[in-house]
Amino acid sequence: MKKYILLLLIINVVLLSSCSSKKTLSENNNSGAINNGEWKPHGPLFFIAPAGKYKGAIPCKDCPGIEVSLDFKEDNSVVKTMRYIQSTNKNSKNLGTWVVTSNNIIQVSYSQNSTPQEYYKAQSGGHLIMLNDKKELNINPLQAQFFIFNPD
Repeated sequence: MKKYILLLLIINVVLLSSCSSKKTLSENNNSGAINNGEWKPHGPLFFIAPAGKYKGAIPCKDCPGIEVSLDFKEDNSVVKTMRYIQSTNKNSKNLGTWVVTSNNIIQVSYSQNSTPQEYYKAQSGGHLIMLNDKKELNINPLQAQFFIFNPD
């Protein structure tokens, strides 16, 4: 009888020790935090990232206007091409980087130090609106057609 009780006790200890509540790192992280050193977000992302090319226009003091093309790349680089309307020799190209900040504002920084940062507000309709240097929408109604960039 003592052998029978001892055998049952050993079996219980083995069974109880195998039912541990410890989980491996990969089992704990199926919810999305860190998996194999890579961060993955919980749920949907709450920002609008620009993708591809956008075209628009900005006003010019001494010309009819400037056509602007913004090409947002997946590696967070951007190419801004400007063509002065009614001028064949006034064209420029700026290279920079972009990042999405709070309130779906896209901040563009250019590699030329003399070029100031630019801000664009991502809209649900798929277009971007250029903001002023204070990240505000401050557009004169007479110039409303300017500062809006549509996907190309």
